[in-house]
Amino acid sequence: MAKAFRLFAFLLFALPAGAKDFYIAQSAAGDGSGLNGCANASTPAWFNNTASWGTGAQQIGPGTAVHLCGTFTGTPGQQLLTVRGDGTSASPVTIKFEPGALLTAPYWSAMGAIFMQGRSYIIVDGGGTGAIRNTASGTNLQYQQDTRAIYAPGCTGCVIQNLTIANLYVHSSVSDSTVRQTAVNCVYWVGSNYLTINKVTCHDVGWAFAGDGSNFTLEFSNIYNVDHGIAFGASGTTSGFTIHDNHFHDYANWDTTTNAYHHDGLHFWGQNGGVVTNGAIYNNLFDGDSGVNITAHIYLQDSVDNVAVYNNVFIEPDNRTNIVLWFNGKTGSTPLPGGPATGNSAYNNFIKAGGHSRGSGIYALSQFNFTAFNNVLLGGNSDISVQGGGSLSPTGIDYNVYEDLLADAGVRNALAYQGGNYNTLSAWQAACHCDQHAKLVPASKINAGTLGQLLSGSVAISAAANLMSITTGPLVPLARDKIGALRQVSGNWDAGAYKFGSVPLPAAPSGVLATVQ
Repeated sequence: MAKAFRLFAFLLFALPAGAKDFYIAQSAAGDGSGLNGCANASTPAWFNNTASWGTGAQQIGPGTAVHLCGTFTGTPGQQLLTVRGDGTSASPVTIKFEPGALLTAPYWSAMGAIFMQGRSYIIVDGGGTGAIRNTASGTNLQYQQDTRAIYAPGCTGCVIQNLTIANLYVHSSVSDSTVRQTAVNCVYWVGSNYLTINKVTCHDVGWAFAGDGSNFTLEFSNIYNVDHGIAFGASGTTSGFTIHDNHFHDYANWDTTTNAYHHDGLHFWGQNGGVVTNGAIYNNLFDGDSGVNITAHIYLQDSVDNVAVYNNVFIEPDNRTNIVLWFNGKTGSTPLPGGPATGNSAYNNFIKAGGHSRGSGIYALSQFNFTAFNNVLLGGNSDISVQGGGSLSPTGIDYNVYEDLLADAGVRNALAYQGGNYNTLSAWQAACHCDQHAKLVPASKINAGTLGQLLSGSVAISAAANLMSITTGPLVPLARDKIGALRQVSGNWDAGAYKFGSVPLPAAPSGVLATVQ
């Protein structure tokens, strides 16, 4: 008996303080208590009632998991769930999708299917099979309204993970410029610090993830059929963001004949005194059909400082043109209220910039203390273009491998610096006082696979600087390649995102219009 009591006591005190489980469904089931599984589910009305939130035994509070059971079918413009309380950093409140749980409506409210504004430490966990979707929102469908899946402005320490968000607006015509794409979001999170989005699939939406805040993370997610993957515009100063191991692809379905929606994979801007600083963008893949209305895959605009972009792969189709990685420090003649763009960098990226009629692999405008090392750059009308004044960092630009556009496409401005265009390394090096260890060769000598991996005989193998000494802080992941292979501790690195011999995972098929059932 004593032994049994000790075991009971151990189990009791091993449980997290305040840990409770409630279950809700479209309609009440069993005794409707919300206890002991989906068979006794309560309803969204109980969840939305302020009296259901608190520290009592029958209330939702820190450490509580609220399980969503089955299919919830909303009315047009409905806001289904309203979070009425907070978790803590040690004991968050979790909204947990049971296997196959689905929130579906013709279109969800502009305030979200799930509303969690101003809350703290709330986790929305789709469990890998959970989904939120619209069914009648899009071109030639019944509705063209502002709509969001999760509305989380001012949500501190909140997490959205393991979830699919689909078909919030299915745009399918170049003549359709009806909807406000800025207000069609998988997650809207303005002013939210320490917000994390992890393993979320978001497709057929305008601005997929729109907001701002310090210490933001987007990781291991799949974003496609979007106008913007991330739209992040700081109203004050935001510090710290990490974007890694995501797949951004296929923006072409948002093309219009009037260019009503200009596309970006990632768009960060610091305007009207706003400043975005201290970010890392790494191990991402950008590919598929980017369309004709694209600005850039990564567009860092105005007062954006100390952002490191590394280990990314960009594959632009040959029938498209694009400024792939655009560091845009200044868009007008007046000084930026938030100060000039300073301290941005690009390391070990593989960039194929598409057709040669226009575009560039890296375009750096009015950048101060700018660094670009170990990149492989092909395609476009220039491999790299540095314009608008500014300055290079003490290490500057070096060890890059460029496609010889004159040899491959008859283009004479492969390398552009402060108004001058150059098609030889010696002229480029003399103009920029940089890149003394660069290579300029035909694409056949770069010899890379379809995902940017270097093949045997590539001149980019062992052509890059060893940067192990700077792999600290936000650059720690640079010590490994895009798929985690440890780079050389001593001796030259390989240029681009992959260490030679690494085997990249297959890319998801492009152009696939997946629909969650």
